[in-house]
Amino acid sequence: MEELETRDIQGLVARGYGHLPVGTFLLLEVADPALARSYLQGICDHVDTVFASPGDVAIQVAFTHAGLAALGVPESALATFAREFIEGMDDEVRAVSLGDEGDNDPRTWTWGRTWPEPPRVHVLLLVYARNDNLLERRVAVERATLEAGAFRVVAAKPATLLPDQKEHFGWKDGLSMPVLEGLGREKSSWTGPIRPGEFVLGYLNEYDCYNESPTADPADDPANHLIATRDGTAKDLGRNGTYLVYREMTQDVLKLWEYLEASSKEPGADPVASAIALGAKMVGRWPEGAPIITSPDRHDPGKAKDNSFTYWDDRGGLGCPLGAHIRRANPRDHLPSDRDRADSAEMVRKHQMLRRGRPFGRPLAPSMDPRDFLAQKGKPDGEVRGLHFICLVGHINRQFEFVQRAWIHSANFGALFKDGDPISAARRPPGHENPNDEFTCPAIPLRRKYKRMPQFTRVVGGSYFFLPGIKALRFIARQP
Repeated sequence: MEELETRDIQGLVARGYGHLPVGTFLLLEVADPALARSYLQGICDHVDTVFASPGDVAIQVAFTHAGLAALGVPESALATFAREFIEGMDDEVRAVSLGDEGDNDPRTWTWGRTWPEPPRVHVLLLVYARNDNLLERRVAVERATLEAGAFRVVAAKPATLLPDQKEHFGWKDGLSMPVLEGLGREKSSWTGPIRPGEFVLGYLNEYDCYNESPTADPADDPANHLIATRDGTAKDLGRNGTYLVYREMTQDVLKLWEYLEASSKEPGADPVASAIALGAKMVGRWPEGAPIITSPDRHDPGKAKDNSFTYWDDRGGLGCPLGAHIRRANPRDHLPSDRDRADSAEMVRKHQMLRRGRPFGRPLAPSMDPRDFLAQKGKPDGEVRGLHFICLVGHINRQFEFVQRAWIHSANFGALFKDGDPISAARRPPGHENPNDEFTCPAIPLRRKYKRMPQFTRVVGGSYFFLPGIKALRFIARQP
């Protein structure tokens, strides 16, 4: 097993900073390249790494392809990055395949568009803190330097954890994380540790090979910040870095719970209990966390964080619907195809992501209780709330884009033909031959079919970033 260079890998790879519950994500545009590089030189020693968990504050930094260019990274190095990273999330063809059309169209985004250009997002600075006071002080310090001519702040995005590890719809989140080999953090999981190269460039992946990684000409690294590539022909700019996918999505909590209450045909003591039962089937877990595959009738507190379950013995979807959100995003040992169990598990291991998302906005009800959500019917509060979806991958297309395109957004999944992901897929406009707005609950003797589901989430911004290793960050900061 390869030993991870933990002092050179940014800490987000190893942790979501759950002990630092408040945060701000600063989207920056380079105003003066020389001053911007000077700022980056100053924070190289303050960016947290995998080696040790931080105390009260943590900082991470990532760059778009346009940002690296604006900072003066040579064209010869820029051309070696992944094609998806170069073209961008809002590429017209890519956007359609990801479901970014209609309400999700990049032309409606508030940030992340490359057309029209201004303002351009070049740098993502993630700041996490133990409490609001510490966060405000650190962000104020950073902004004072940033706005002294080096950068323009495009947006400052609050990113604060909600009570009980929940997201705005009311479900406990972050329970199905893959285990990264080499961190010494074995825990209950449906599969063993995943090879580090799936998430960190420069290490072997699940194919027992290395992902493509950006390089630099040795002549462009006179300070010798970077190590040589394995063949010795170039400098390894990608080593210990990863690609960061960031999508900002709003969540219409009332719309979801009103649909669940009005439409549910699932058993329940009252309409709200029936709504919760349908929501559990759409998500694949009860709001408090227990997976319905092992807790079919009600939440089991003893299984609130269970991640060891599989789906092979439920190939018909009677325990957990084939189209449930967590089953589509991670089919585990059962890909709905002709694959056998071992083959399914092997393929799914090759499409894993490290999720590091955070909510934004005040909860609809502080209790996070569906009954309190539904008490707000007819009284929308006007609050914008949602999720900063962030994931880390070693291969944007094979991991994030494949899962989003083929498993989440596609209506053709597991012998389903009009069922996109019930929670996060985009719906297609009326009149489309496949509106992607149905959800199927297998049952005996007859399945239950839910139709005309509205869209519950909306993408309002997004981009692909490169989260470099510390040595690569020093190289970027020293250019030209």
